[in-house]
Amino acid sequence: MAARDDNLATVYAGALLELAFEKGVHAEVLAELRALGEILRQVPRFVTFLNTPNIGREVKKDLVDRVLGGQFSDATQNFLRVVIDKRRQAHLGAMIAAFEDGYHARMGEVVVLVTSAAALVDAQRKRLAAALKRRLDKEIILDERVDPRLLGGMVLRVGDSRIDGSLRSRLESIGARLTAARFRSEDYYEDQG
Repeated sequence: MAARDDNLATVYAGALLELAFEKGVHAEVLAELRALGEILRQVPRFVTFLNTPNIGREVKKDLVDRVLGGQFSDATQNFLRVVIDKRRQAHLGAMIAAFEDGYHARMGEVVVLVTSAAALVDAQRKRLAAALKRRLDKEIILDERVDPRLLGGMVLRVGDSRIDGSLRSRLESIGARLTAARFRSEDYYEDQG
């Protein structure tokens, strides 16, 4: 079922992506979809409203038009109407993610999720982006997150690849090796007698 959901999201996102690039509003639609994604995350009652089968499609489209009308472009508004007409609104989050992925691929960009113990300063950000650009030969978009549990260092995620350079990970690795070594004092002390 998950593969079907991914395919569905990709088809809808692909159609919107083509239209947005054709009309030259691709950056605007990306920003609007990101804002919509935030709304979906922060307002669960809105998600429940959209996904309730007993509420008619016209009522849902009317509310979306009243709430988002004037805030979103015609391309995004029409996309939302089609999604509601086809009763696919439960897949909006996946459609937004698929649109973002398609947008970045089309722009020759790679999004790198950077999780660090503290916020990066500009110099670190520039060095990291430059190193990744040399390695991946693409424009780099850094998606930065802070997780103080890392203690230090950072974790990078590019697609399915993960590079863990965090201090926490290194300490856990050392601890695991020490545990595996099973120190016995008699193996390391010489008899002085």
